[in-house]
Amino acid sequence: MRKKGSLGLTLMELIVTISVLAILLVIAWPKIGQVSSGYRLRAAAREVATDLQFARLLAVKENKDFQVSCAGSSYQVIRVTPSPSVVVKTRDFSSDFPGITLTSTTVAFNSRGNAASASTITVSNPWGTRNITVGSTGRVTMQ
Repeated sequence: MRKKGSLGLTLMELIVTISVLAILLVIAWPKIGQVSSGYRLRAAAREVATDLQFARLLAVKENKDFQVSCAGSSYQVIRVTPSPSVVVKTRDFSSDFPGITLTSTTVAFNSRGNAASASTITVSNPWGTRNITVGSTGRVTMQ
């Protein structure tokens, strides 16, 4: 024999539970957006740093000068020598990482993998910034 009313939820319990969950979701929603924007910012910065290292390694491998040119939300990896220049890779963040912007900077690597000068690329979105520094030795670090 079963007891009546011991299984399931009443309609009132279900309405209260859904109401509490809705209130918690409304409170947490801005924080969820901020966290996901932070993840997108870090991912975009990692991709820029990886392609800077890629350009440096190509310069050494091919014994040619390369540069990475950033502007707006995109950048290009360009083989500078011999003339004419050839674009090796182009990356635009506007579709995958909306809101990401890069400082307008050009980083040049010589055939030994050294940078022409130390420089910093700033990757930013409305929630924060990440700096990628290229030392004169060509070392790429992300902060």
